[in-house]
Amino acid sequence: MSFTIQLKILPDPFSVHQYDRDFRLSPTVLQDAPWYTVSKTTRELSLIVPSQFRLDAEPNKTEAGWRMFQVDAQMDFGLVGILARIVSPLKDHGIPVFVVSTFDTDYVMVKEDRLAQASEVLDGQEDISVTRGNSVFL
Repeated sequence: MSFTIQLKILPDPFSVHQYDRDFRLSPTVLQDAPWYTVSKTTRELSLIVPSQFRLDAEPNKTEAGWRMFQVDAQMDFGLVGILARIVSPLKDHGIPVFVVSTFDTDYVMVKEDRLAQASEVLDGQEDISVTRGNSVFL
């Protein structure tokens, strides 16, 4: 059974920051950032925040200029192939992605300079609808 995937383009630019594995995030990020995600592995700690959010500590590396498509639905863990339906057409057009998943939904990030093309590619799929979303800064 196929259904239309609703995507929202968030208007905010995002940055991906890399820190040493043992870095401790400041309470400022945890309390004041309007949107963030943290991943920690055996090698690093990665933090994604809106680009205009000012960090207390300088990261080792920063990759700025990302924009986000938010899957506008609560995703059931039993659903199969949702990300593939989004990412495959982007791959077919040579558009790199960075994916973030939460308990409720998924986010597909593309570089700012590829946003218009990515939006056009995704909106051109018969089972994907792309609309404007709201800023994470409420």
